Amino acid sequence: MQKITLHQNLCVRCGQCTLVCPNRIFTRQKSSDCPSTITEAEEICIGCCHCVAVCLGSAITVGNIGPDDCLGQDKSATIRFEHLAHLLQNRRSIRCYSSKPLDDRIVEQLLDVVRWAPTAKNGLPVKWLIVNGASKVKELAGLVMDWGKQQPGFERMVEVWNKGGDPIFRGAPCVIAACTDDRAPLAGWSPVDAAIAVETLDICAAAMRLGACWAGIFVRAAQSSDKQIFNKWFGLKETETIHGGLMIGHIGEVVYQRLPYRPEAPKIWIR
Repeated sequence: MQKITLHQNLCVRCGQCTLVCPNRIFTRQKSSDCPSTITEAEEICIGCCHCVAVCLGSAITVGNIGPDDCLGQDKSATIRFEHLAHLLQNRRSIRCYSSKPLDDRIVEQLLDVVRWAPTAKNGLPVKWLIVNGASKVKELAGLVMDWGKQQPGFERMVEVWNKGGDPIFRGAPCVIAACTDDRAPLAGWSPVDAAIAVETLDICAAAMRLGACWAGIFVRAAQSSDKQIFNKWFGLKETETIHGGLMIGHIGEVVYQRLPYRPEAPKIWIR
């Protein structure tokens, strides 16, 4: 339950809150009225704070969150579509990393932005697991290989591993994974929430000219019958599940000369 306070002495009657709230908890009869909240407002509020962010008069507080708790907008920094298109087209799944460690401060910068990734009903279920350091990444890769040795089709990876290679994390100095609790109120959406968060992290890493790649084999292993082995290693509860992860680090010697070919996506237009 979220306590919602609307300070009528500050309200400029812009009506923005009535437009932006996903559950329509603000209402007014005419444009000259100060909005009010519906009876069940505090029960159905999801705490997204869109009303706080949009209010011209800084008149709304949700829970303990008021206008001063929200970051300001720098509208002069709006990204043009062609710049975003360039970033997305040039983002690659990197499997060649330098030996340079990834500074913890860079990880903090990335995750500080990723917290704005959308989640179902603003559930914010994602918890981040950060393995930063070559020795710990190698230890985690060993757990994945222990699982992989029991799986069909992993023979080539086992061969590479036995020769000193790392077919799991490709020598990346850092692995970042997203996990959620299976008992969360909106747990059915958790895999989607985690995937959105991880891909947001992937794009942010590309913007910082870092290399990243989805660690799919690791996630498969962490969700397998060996799940509790991985949960114990990370210090997770039995009810928590890893839904996505990235290997991430400074890009190695690979230098792309052009964009790899991608066919146009199939489309169905309904008019």
